Amino acid sequence: MKSKNSKLMYVSAAVLAAGAVAGVNTQTAHAAEVQKQADKNAAQKTIDQNQKDLTQTQDQLTKAQEDRDNAVRKTSDAQAKVLTADSNNQSAQNVLANAQDQLKTAQDTQAKAQANYDASYENNVKSAQNDVNKVNADVQSTQEQINVQNTKQAEALNNRQGQEAALKTNTEILNKTNEEISKTQSQVEQAQKAYDAVNKGYQPVKAELDKQAKEAQDAQKTAQENAKELTQAQNDLKTAQDTANKAVETINNAQAKSNSDANALNGAKSELSNKQKQASDLTSQRDQVAKDLQTAQNKMNTAKEELDADKDAVVNTMVMPQVYKDTVTKWSGKTPTDDYYKEMEATSWIGWTQNEYKHNEAEKNHMVDLKHMSRTDQIELNKFGIDLINQLRTQIGVDPWTFNESALDFANAIADRYVKDDWDSDANHHDSEAINELAHKYGLNYGITSDGAYSNDGQYYENMMTDRFGWTEIPFAQAKANADKFGNPYHYSDQELAYNVHNTYSHSKDDYNNRLDDMDHLKNQVYNAVKRFAFNYNEWMHADSILSQNWSDFSAKGKNYAAISFSAKPTKDKWGFDDVQLHFINVHESMVLDPKVFNVDANIPLTDDKSELKKQYTDNLVLVNTLTPKKSNLDNQLNGLTNDIKGLTTRISDLTKSISDTNKTLADAKATKEDADKKIAVLPGRVQELKDKQASLDKAQSKAEADLATYQAKNKDLLAQFNAAKSNLDKLTAKLNDLNSAKSKAESAVAESKANLDKATSELSAISSRLDELKAKLSTAKTTKEQADANLAKAKAAYDEYVSTHKDVIDNLNKANAELADKTKAYNEAKEDAAKTDKEYQAAQDELTKLNNHIEDLSTAIANYESKIKQLNTTINKQKADQKRAALDAQINKALDNVSSPKHAATTTSVQAGTSSSVASVGAVSTTQRSEVLTNTVVRSNNASVLSPQTKKLVAQANASKNSLPQTGANDKLSVFAALAGLSLASLGLGSLVVDKKRKRN
Repeated sequence: MKSKNSKLMYVSAAVLAAGAVAGVNTQTAHAAEVQKQADKNAAQKTIDQNQKDLTQTQDQLTKAQEDRDNAVRKTSDAQAKVLTADSNNQSAQNVLANAQDQLKTAQDTQAKAQANYDASYENNVKSAQNDVNKVNADVQSTQEQINVQNTKQAEALNNRQGQEAALKTNTEILNKTNEEISKTQSQVEQAQKAYDAVNKGYQPVKAELDKQAKEAQDAQKTAQENAKELTQAQNDLKTAQDTANKAVETINNAQAKSNSDANALNGAKSELSNKQKQASDLTSQRDQVAKDLQTAQNKMNTAKEELDADKDAVVNTMVMPQVYKDTVTKWSGKTPTDDYYKEMEATSWIGWTQNEYKHNEAEKNHMVDLKHMSRTDQIELNKFGIDLINQLRTQIGVDPWTFNESALDFANAIADRYVKDDWDSDANHHDSEAINELAHKYGLNYGITSDGAYSNDGQYYENMMTDRFGWTEIPFAQAKANADKFGNPYHYSDQELAYNVHNTYSHSKDDYNNRLDDMDHLKNQVYNAVKRFAFNYNEWMHADSILSQNWSDFSAKGKNYAAISFSAKPTKDKWGFDDVQLHFINVHESMVLDPKVFNVDANIPLTDDKSELKKQYTDNLVLVNTLTPKKSNLDNQLNGLTNDIKGLTTRISDLTKSISDTNKTLADAKATKEDADKKIAVLPGRVQELKDKQASLDKAQSKAEADLATYQAKNKDLLAQFNAAKSNLDKLTAKLNDLNSAKSKAESAVAESKANLDKATSELSAISSRLDELKAKLSTAKTTKEQADANLAKAKAAYDEYVSTHKDVIDNLNKANAELADKTKAYNEAKEDAAKTDKEYQAAQDELTKLNNHIEDLSTAIANYESKIKQLNTTINKQKADQKRAALDAQINKALDNVSSPKHAATTTSVQAGTSSSVASVGAVSTTQRSEVLTNTVVRSNNASVLSPQTKKLVAQANASKNSLPQTGANDKLSVFAALAGLSLASLGLGSLVVDKKRKRN
């Protein structure tokens, strides 16, 4: 690889013989430094990416090797299953072959017995019986048909009677309607005569009324049109004034916007530079967080794999989100406000959704009697619950609880007292008086009233969860899915869905009545109780208590003796439910008054060989939950900055265009104002003209309307007579039309009733004929039945005689039939077993093949990962060597850049030891005119600067070399350059230029 360093590229004898070297241009040197730094950054970025790929591939290799080892371990079990299944299948096939042989023997025996049996007698009985059955069926069928026809005949009679009644009713309606029509027709004729008489005098008056009404309408229309023109002129004037004002405003705004856009353009350019720097800083932060997150994820997965290695073990954990801890710390010792409740609710929701109980199917068969719970079950539930609390306490940094025998006795006594008192905790909360009394009994601090009674206002020891017996919360994801699937009519929030949904009891009614529940469900209730204490949505007093925060911080350190007990309320609570109460008891060592009664040494260890793994899992799960949103936040910020940068670039372009557009807007606004000013000069005169005209038109309209009213009043009586005569005529005419319509409907109804009556009469006649036919058929069938009965009796007598004389033949046949049935059943069962074992063998063989293929795939993957790792290691080592080489080149170049011609008189001196970390300014290396050997003297300038130790070492090596660089009259700086360049190549194992002037660096 050729170096990009301009000062060390292809040094040759021709260059050394040039004789002179021009001064270094300052700008060119700066550009080279910038390029070198960019190359260095790019190289380092490539190395970092390769290193990241190497780490990822090593992790993948480790995971693949673990998977292959696990698969290999499973191979022996799979092979054993194949062998077992094959053996079972062979046995089943043998059983099937034997059953098939026995079936064949039974079939042959049955065939021989059947051949000795004369079936004609039995067949005669069967034939006669079939004849009897057939004729019986004919008799029954014919009788049923007669019954049906009798029913139809009765229905037809009723129908005909109904049609006769309908015809009578419809005929009466038609006659009545005809009478009413005749009467109404006479009334219409009289009303018509009265209308004609009054209409003669009404017509001239109506003509005059119409004339005057038209004049009034015309006057009104003319006034309205003028008013419309007036309004339009006024609107036009206002619009012109508004337009002029708006144009002035637009001019001012456009000028201001032009100035604002110019300032914004400068600001956008500055902001763009800042955003680019922020993006670079955030990228570094994000990469570090991503690395930490991957490390935590790997550790968490490792712990989980080990925890899950035992298939029968179900490990439940409780995670405390970092944001929850931060919020508790923030508000510690402060008075709660609305902000406190909002922040705690938000952080608790995170904790709620991150923790979910893991069920143990085996424990669902372990039933526990809540009324008489065994000590073993109590201890198991206590270890489970106290371990959950201690997981949270450890994460929040307080001492764990200690499971204690006396604490368990104390807790059980409290539970028993709740049962004895039939205490309704929903209605009355804690049974404080009883707890204080029992605390006194167990040698603990207790509360009393002023008169010495046990206090019922409060107690020190109990956190309690009251639940419905056999019920518990379903997972939030399930509650959410149910709401999405079946609807959410009350519009519950996610928190309400999560905190308030329950399942019903899953065991028998007897188990429910006796308060029996399974161990898995009880642990679920314990888990959810701790979860509700810590991550409630509206109160955190219980969280403070179990986690020793805020008011309960006195118990954060030291011994806390703890236990959990259960009680089942004997009767319904105030809501009508059966309650189960979970009593979480915690006794801080400061509360123990008599250690002889409350034995502080009777502790029960919470042994768990997976405790460290669980801690590793929970600690890293917390870290993953913390870093994941942090990385996401950084990603979002980076995305936001990227969008901001893109937006700023667009904004700069937009602002440039906006300034141009604003200038156009400014010109348009000035033209608009000029046009509006012209209209304002003309419109006021037009408005005044229309106002004057409107007064005259309003006066003419009023006179026309008054004349019309006067004429209407003068002819008031005539108008009333006409309206009354016309109304009466219209009313009677309408009535006559309705009667004619009713008559038409009545005529149709009469015709329809007649037709229905004829049809009913015809149907009744047909039914009677069919009934006569069926009765004749029934008589014939009964005669046939008597003959068939006689034939059957004769055949049975003959069969009975055959049976009595051939009993041995019949017994042999029955025995053969029974044997054949047994062997057929055995054969079918053996066939099913053989099919089942064959299927099991095929499944075991398929599983083994799948496992072997998986091992082969993993082996291939491992080989690929190992090859990739080897390739990445080679690449990284080469890149680091190139990087080291480039760094040394840069060091030499820096030394050379500091070599310059002396500005003052120089003195000869030897190289001095220096402590500067950079190369000092150097004058020139002195040479002789005749000799070709570089002398060991340095002339330095009067500024007293010296060479760095590294540079001095290089120069000393050059001076001590037996193969000194030939001199051809070149200046001193070039001589030093050639010497240092040769040493640079030699130090990298590439040879020295002083040996072979034609050698190039590759």
